[in-house]
Amino acid sequence: MLDVRDATPDDLPAIGRVLAAAFADDPVWTWITSPRTDWSRRAAAWFSAVARLQLKGHGTVLVDEGLRGAAIWTPPGRWKGTLGDAATMSIPSARLFGTRLPRALHALATNERIHPTDPPHWYLELLGTDPAHQGTGVGSALIAEITDRCDREGLDGYLESSKEQNLAFYARHGFEVREEVHVTRTSPTTWTMWRAPLG
Repeated sequence: MLDVRDATPDDLPAIGRVLAAAFADDPVWTWITSPRTDWSRRAAAWFSAVARLQLKGHGTVLVDEGLRGAAIWTPPGRWKGTLGDAATMSIPSARLFGTRLPRALHALATNERIHPTDPPHWYLELLGTDPAHQGTGVGSALIAEITDRCDREGLDGYLESSKEQNLAFYARHGFEVREEVHVTRTSPTTWTMWRAPLG
């Protein structure tokens, strides 16, 4: 298993870049992003801003030692953003989503509406590995750091996957599909997944 550690503020630029690369071809992210967006630069800034919020105490940001991947987890009861978070994200969001900002906000509201409140669970908000390093165990290490803790503490896990080909990967880590979600009739599918503690 690869070494995983808590991220630091110095890691934020690299986290932004690696998550931007990981989600560049994601169906949902493509659907909610302005087609004229400079994806690499603006998405990196957006993901860095999200990670910065979590480092301030909302959740846990994990990276591998080579900064080839990153995961953002939030602990039980702390997954929902605040008005202050929304204000902090307003400028990066406007730059990334452009004219599709209402679409992006609608998608976020849908995810919040369907997010289960019970039982207590860890929420995998974001997980991404640089495409050049996918399949090398980075993503698995970033998941196992928290799912192993969930098993020890008897806690569940939850995530949304916006790529069908990732469902088998998450299933190998104990997550099972709960439902398929469409923000609109024409939007790409998002799959919600749940993991019960093992043992």
